[in-house]
Amino acid sequence: MTAPAIEINDLHKHYGAFHAVDGLNLRVSQGDVYGFLGPNGAGKSTTIRMMLSLIRPTSGTIKLFGLDLHNNRNEILRRIGAIVERPDFYNYLTARRNLELLGRLSGADVSTRSIDHILGIVGLASRASSKVKTFSHGMKQRLGIAQALLHSPDLIVLDEPTTGLDPQGMVDIRDLILELAADHKKTVFLSSHILPEVELTASRMVIINRGKAVVEGAVQDLLNAGRLKVTIETTEVTRALEIIRATPLTHHIQSHTDDKIIMMMERDEIAGIVAHLSAANIPLSAVSPVRSLEEYFIALTQEAP
Repeated sequence: MTAPAIEINDLHKHYGAFHAVDGLNLRVSQGDVYGFLGPNGAGKSTTIRMMLSLIRPTSGTIKLFGLDLHNNRNEILRRIGAIVERPDFYNYLTARRNLELLGRLSGADVSTRSIDHILGIVGLASRASSKVKTFSHGMKQRLGIAQALLHSPDLIVLDEPTTGLDPQGMVDIRDLILELAADHKKTVFLSSHILPEVELTASRMVIINRGKAVVEGAVQDLLNAGRLKVTIETTEVTRALEIIRATPLTHHIQSHTDDKIIMMMERDEIAGIVAHLSAANIPLSAVSPVRSLEEYFIALTQEAP
């Protein structure tokens, strides 16, 4: 049986009376694109820094590839590539030369063939000889991922890789992450506050709040569970509201406009609302249930103790 890429058990990090990470547990299988979500101050960056052995945990265990991090630090770190903060480069040097210098520091293969192969993976092959000062923010992010790939790691840790990018840059990074997992068999641990990007990229996720895991599971399973935002479109909103307000589901009404009503309800309640409106001959042009990761995230982090 293949060991998990990441296994964290009862992890704590205390700064005096403040518990930045408070009994966190999570498990990431090899080959996953794993979303690591939480509001600011939830403990995401602290957890990542402990995973990379940049800070010591107060207590708890971290295993990567089945090996205890405390006892196998060097062996584990050779198998990890990471972008923890905004990547920095020598702006007056070319992309290829930057990777050559950075690769030598880590003992990676810095042959032109190897570096050009990595630049090809991240979509920068045509800019290998361009100075980094001519790169956009999105191109620098991709070059940062190229740096993380220099020593051919099994696990890639990305902390907010799409922050500050324009929509096309976000699409490019998202596609690159999916390619790394599908085509290059990398495990990707993706910390992000841009929730739609995680929804489109991750196969599994955990949401943490106040240093604790609130929920963990397959992204689609989590999005298909529980309450949905239901948009009811009709030309008779006023009469439809009267019908709904006469039912026990009246408190599910969130808002309305001249042509639609927005409700939050359980999936099995939708049929009842539709039946009430149909019985009153309310014309319905659409009933659209949607579960977004953003709404789920907000609900969970607001409800968490």
